[in-house]
Amino acid sequence: MHNNRTLIRGDNLEEMRKLSDESVDLIATDPPFNSKRDYFVPYRDERGQQPDSLVKAFTDTWTWGEAAEETCEHLIVEEGGQIGATIQGLQVFLNETPMMAYLVMMAARIVEMHRLLKPTGSLYLHCDPAASHYLKIILDAVFGNRNFQNEIVWAYQRWTGATNQFQRMHDIILFYAKDRKSLQFNTLTEPYSPKSKHKGKRVTTVDSRGILEQTYTEDTSRQKAMRDIWEISYLNSQSKERVGYPTQKPIALYKRIIQASSNEGALVLDPFCGCGTTLMAAEELDRRWLGIDLTYLAIGAVRIQVEKFFPQLRDSVIITGTPEDAETALALARSNPAGFEEWCVTHVLKFKSNAKKVADGGIDGTFTFPVGRVKGRKAYGDMVAQVKGGRYTLSHIRDFRTAMQNAQADLGVFVVTRQPTRGMQDEARRAGTYQHPVLDMSAPRLQIYQIQDYFTDILPKMPLGERVLL
Repeated sequence: MHNNRTLIRGDNLEEMRKLSDESVDLIATDPPFNSKRDYFVPYRDERGQQPDSLVKAFTDTWTWGEAAEETCEHLIVEEGGQIGATIQGLQVFLNETPMMAYLVMMAARIVEMHRLLKPTGSLYLHCDPAASHYLKIILDAVFGNRNFQNEIVWAYQRWTGATNQFQRMHDIILFYAKDRKSLQFNTLTEPYSPKSKHKGKRVTTVDSRGILEQTYTEDTSRQKAMRDIWEISYLNSQSKERVGYPTQKPIALYKRIIQASSNEGALVLDPFCGCGTTLMAAEELDRRWLGIDLTYLAIGAVRIQVEKFFPQLRDSVIITGTPEDAETALALARSNPAGFEEWCVTHVLKFKSNAKKVADGGIDGTFTFPVGRVKGRKAYGDMVAQVKGGRYTLSHIRDFRTAMQNAQADLGVFVVTRQPTRGMQDEARRAGTYQHPVLDMSAPRLQIYQIQDYFTDILPKMPLGERVLL
């Protein structure tokens, strides 16, 4: 069992099945909402600019297919009971639709979440009004309707245009107990009204100029138990908390959940951890945490969050599910070429991944680096990368050299899994040498980089500069 500060890259259904029964104190998670959208993250380069093409984070579009069919059958036949009957009923109503595919995906994972929770534990499932009513039916079937605690409304405000309906300015958080008789819950309070917030004891002080100042402490005697409507500000584009990850929620929202339903030292799980909001809230409140996500991009985003808010812990985070040696890296290249490419670009090189994938001009990743002041102005250079996880030929090296020229790149990295031939090395040398305009540093313009070298701490020769994915 993972103890603390652990990120797992993988399918959360498979990964949760590996965890022990009744081992988690609290699950607080923000899964996809079936919004029928692709979500992208901006890549801020050294200029602070966002490029035309963004990095795809995940697809929140579901279709009925073989995987949904198999999961549906598993729930009906093998799980059976209330959840099996509920899935059968929903299928009669919804048929083989995208919504049904989404609910089947979520139901299988909710079954595992229920198994993992201790008798004192809680689940907070974040969703929107488009699917919350269906999810509540599934949660009732798995947890039992007697263990339903609250439907929490998170209300917020943001700028929107006029429409022919009331503005949709809230999400739903469904709160369930594993066993309401054993439930761990810490009552939170709030002022009776906004006006009563500052009507506590009057305090008089003298400032540095000798002028009397009067302030009021909060009147904690006039508090009431917290309602199920939470007004917490939505993250705007300028928030210091924001890292650019789509659907990112404020840490304050998840701190409230964690404060209410766990104590210090408790283990908090987020099986759809995204950029790690739940995990950062848990760390701030001295809870242990475990996060799971399918994409390498999300795992990288969490690491950035840890370095941003808790830099002293940057070496304390355990990451599993990513290649740990040359053998597992080569296995990933064989079994999942797209995943291997994403891992190489975003984690090995720490470049921005090219979201186009089709007609990308032979460029899988890019990186903009500062070179200092040239002729009195800040100057920047550009690097590009291409990943070949399988067979490659001399013509591939030649085509990449052309792609570098077309992109006006200063440097290029061609990532491979096999030793290049002498002819390939000669072709790479024809690209010439890059000389840094300020630093005493030079490098081959086109470098052929074997991924096996990554595991012996050898990296391509690159100019100094901070590479930030999000």
